[in-house]
Order: sequence, then structure tokens, then C-alpha cells
Amino acid sequence: MKADAFARRHLVSHVLLAVATLLAIFPLFWMTTTAFTPNELVLTKAFRFWPDEPSLANFRMAFAEQPVGAWLVNSVVIASLVTLGKLAIAFPAGFAFAHLRFAGREWLFRAIIATMAFPVAIGIVPLYVGVSLTGWYDTRAGVIVPSIAYVGFYVFFARQAFKTLPPEMFEAARLDNAGPFRQFFQIALPNVVPAIASLAVVSFMGAWNIYLWALLVLDSPEKRTLAIGLKAFTSLDDVEPLWGPMMAVALLSALPVLVLFAFAQRFIMAAFSGKVGA
Repeated sequence: MKADAFARRHLVSHVLLAVATLLAIFPLFWMTTTAFTPNELVLTKAFRFWPDEPSLANFRMAFAEQPVGAWLVNSVVIASLVTLGKLAIAFPAGFAFAHLRFAGREWLFRAIIATMAFPVAIGIVPLYVGVSLTGWYDTRAGVIVPSIAYVGFYVFFARQAFKTLPPEMFEAARLDNAGPFRQFFQIALPNVVPAIASLAVVSFMGAWNIYLWALLVLDSPEKRTLAIGLKAFTSLDDVEPLWGPMMAVALLSALPVLVLFAFAQRFIMAAFSGKVGA
């Protein structure tokens, strides 16, 4: 009887997970279907899970109407540099807070964690003034540098990853006259690869989807990112929104993140299951 009850609960849980999975992927599937459906048939055709005659017309129209190629390049450059910047700050800082001893370490770490309590919107006005004064308005640097500064969560995550490493590793390294830099690059980093991959994916996704700050800083149409460029397809010449081209650009916007997640999935699962050295 207990085995039967367990089997029923197991079956119910799997059915619920399957339903939740379908609900989660349906918007992505519908976006893909719309992207390959001719624009004039998007709202008029009968319901179908896939167009009878898939077409690349929406992609051609999107690239013809707007500088989508430039948007894609801008998004890749901004997201990549923001990710590299955050990782370059978070992991050395996380290692220092986890395994080095220096005056004021705990107070400094608490101050960094406290920055996570402040909404990003609070700093928009002073950041905007600072970007304008430095001449970074309407430039990629104006989006990248302030975005890197919000690194509190990443430092905390990196510190927790390094804290899982036994202190004996670093004590033995110090006995072999290994300095902090050697300990960091040769011992610590190779043992937290899953944590690095996880933070890289989280940071890339966040930077890829930056909207409000990029909308404030980037003014020229060719300097926009895909996230803010999508809005252009809803108001072209005061005509009906181009839903097909919009979904084509949205699909292009989603693909890099999906590919990155697919490659890093094993590391992400290892990081969140506690196997940081996997």
C-alpha cells in the first residue's frame, strides 16, 4: 500500500511538472511560430501550432526597417563586457573575504552586502548626471561601467563558493610560499568553475535585458540594444504594429541566452547542488 501511494504521488508530481514545463515553454514556442509566419497572417490566420508555409520574410523586413544588426552587436558587446567586469571584481573580492585576513574585512563585507538593499532606481539620477558629465552619454561605456558597479550579490555568491573550499588547502599553499595571487589563480579558481559559470549566465542575462538604464543613456537609433529596439516595431509610421518582425527580433534576442544556458547548464546544476568543484 505504501508503495502504491508513493507511486501515485510520484506520478502526480511528474504530471504537474510536465504541465508547468509546457506552460513555461509555450510563450517561446508561440514567439517562434509567429516569427516564421508572414506578418499579414499573424492576426488573421486560423489557429495553428506551426505555419503552413514558414517564411523568413519577418527577419528580412526587421533588418530592412531597423538597424537590427547594430542592435545585436551592441547587446553582445555590452552584455559580454558587463559580465567580464562583474566577474573580474566579484571573484577576487570573494576570495579575499573568504580566505584572507585584513583589517575591517567583516565591516567592508557587510557594507557591500548592504548595497543589495537599495533599489537600482535610487541611483539613476546621480548616475545619469555623472554619465553626462563624463561624456559617456549615448555611448556603450555609459551603459557598461555603471552596470558593473552593481556587484554586491556577485561578491556574496563568490565568497560563499570560496568558503566551501577547506582552509587547509590555502594553509598548505602558504607553507609552500604561495602568495595570495598564486593561491587565487592556481588553487581557488579551478575549484569553483561551476560558480563562475553560474554567475556568468546570471550576469549575462541581466546585462542582455537591461532596459531602463539603456533607454535613458542611449539616444541614437543605431546605438540601441535589442531590448530597447523592440519598441520601434510598435510605432512605425503610425501604422499597425509589425508583430511578425517584432517576434523575429525577439527570437534573435532570446537565442544567445538560451545557447549560453544550454552550454552552462551542467555547471549551474553543480553550483546550486553544492558541488562547486564539479
